[in-house]
Amino acid sequence: MLRALGTFVALLAAAPASAATFIVNVGGNSPPTFTPQTLTIHAGDTVLFRNKGGLHNVVADDGSFRCALSCANGTPSSQNWQSSITFDTPGVVGYFCEVHGAPGVGMFGTITVQAPTPVRLESFDVD
Repeated sequence: MLRALGTFVALLAAAPASAATFIVNVGGNSPPTFTPQTLTIHAGDTVLFRNKGGLHNVVADDGSFRCALSCANGTPSSQNWQSSITFDTPGVVGYFCEVHGAPGVGMFGTITVQAPTPVRLESFDVD
């Protein structure tokens, strides 16, 4: 029983912390921008892009996503849309609005995805 408890505690210690959701506002200002323009998250976190006004979309520099009304319909839209993306792999992801930017130019942003933060649990002896 104690061995099983120790194994369970060891497995929990390796588990990542719970995922978070971050909001990036799209447009709604002049000149149009993403706010915040740079964001640092952990693998497993989700970013919710919200159109705050204007004709916009969100496109990954590497083409891995193209979102607006949804990530299945990434055509620029002026509707009040929101789309979310979960980032599972550490690295740097650049993105832009096709109408007002290009990779690294105009209306663009960057998300730095860090490795997940493990949960630290202290072990204890049971007598």
